[in-house]
Amino acid sequence: MNIKFIDTKLSHLAIDLVGENREEEFDFSFSPAFSEASKNEFLIVFNIKLSTLEFNLDIEYLARFETDEEIDDSFKDSNFVNINAPAIAYPFLRAFISNITVNAGFKPVILPTLNFTKFQKNQSE
Repeated sequence: MNIKFIDTKLSHLAIDLVGENREEEFDFSFSPAFSEASKNEFLIVFNIKLSTLEFNLDIEYLARFETDEEIDDSFKDSNFVNINAPAIAYPFLRAFISNITVNAGFKPVILPTLNFTKFQKNQSE
């Protein structure tokens, strides 16, 4: 099966200014999404909630992939969907968040690099 990374798209963005003396927080999750209408495409849906001393950031960010064959249940449970595809798309999300925070006049937020194999293993436990 051939798989192609198509594009990314912002689905939701909220930035709220906050007062001082706040704790920094980072909540990150992702999940695959499959459409009944398009049997050869899938999404990786990233959700991030981030609090800094200056602002709260809430983002839903989508990465779209296409296959040359119809997606079946074994593919849905594969490492590609749950580890490789998020790892491919994550740098685009990191760059987006860094750019949006700098362009909004804040100190840039640079998300940490992630080991998606380890992340998936921790989520399963």
